[in-house]
Amino acid sequence: MQRMRVFLFLMLVAMHTPNSLATEHLNDHEQFCQQRDAASCLQQLRQQLARQPEQTAQWYQLQSFLLDYLFDKHQFAELQQTLAKLLLQPDPPAVFQTQLYFYQAKLMNSQGNAIEARRYANLAQQNLQNMFDSFADPLRLLELANLQAVLGEYAQAWNLLLSAESKFHKSKDPVFAFELNTNKALVMQGQGLLAQAAYYRKLALDAILPSGFAGKISVAYLNLGRTEQLLEHFGLALGYYEQALPYLHAEDDDIRLNNALIRLSEICLQLQKFEQARHYFLQIDVKTIEPSYQPSYQLLQQRFR
Repeated sequence: MQRMRVFLFLMLVAMHTPNSLATEHLNDHEQFCQQRDAASCLQQLRQQLARQPEQTAQWYQLQSFLLDYLFDKHQFAELQQTLAKLLLQPDPPAVFQTQLYFYQAKLMNSQGNAIEARRYANLAQQNLQNMFDSFADPLRLLELANLQAVLGEYAQAWNLLLSAESKFHKSKDPVFAFELNTNKALVMQGQGLLAQAAYYRKLALDAILPSGFAGKISVAYLNLGRTEQLLEHFGLALGYYEQALPYLHAEDDDIRLNNALIRLSEICLQLQKFEQARHYFLQIDVKTIEPSYQPSYQLLQQRFR
């Protein structure tokens, strides 16, 4: 799953804040930013945060959106700095605290710190399970499953996903269907079952397309494109990556756009479309290449010298 959501917390915000705040009962940063005209979602969030007293309900809500934004847009250095400060907050709301644990576990895991990743994952899992048992929020199970999949606990993650699907099979929420199938694909791909992963990634894409949520749609296209590339279905992969491009906005998605350009250049080479590969390669910003993409970029660099 691409983010840790806090629907329960937002419901509590709506219940315990004045009507002017309750009208902004939104699910994530993408919906928040769609209601405003400024070009950069990050700029909007920072401006709104600066107007709020710390540790108020609205301040926690906006911080939650900011964390989701930073994770979604792969701005991991700033995410780590933000988490370090927020983890020092005294007595944060339980759901917000769980969100902090969730992202901290993912960051520690990505940095190879398995012990700390497991510690924070256990804290997040305990809180999430308690909240699900109390309030039966469908995304609680998906969040638990996502964390287990990230840590390689595929059997446990799959069972939780099936449980969520069974419990909430009547849900018409496109975001729930998107997250459910995205996590199913994550479990399949983690076990090397690429064809099955592609099947669930296509279901995730089909579910989210009608929503109009650009960030989620781009994630769905890019995920499916990468899986098809790994399957060596290069024509399909190229099409999905190219369809993602209009949903990637320059100011908010520069890192993810850069990643997509690297993959597009790779795929075009694999299709022997050399001029098209060069076209994408020349658009890559060398200053914003993520460490995990550096080997791919260096291979491309050797090819286009």
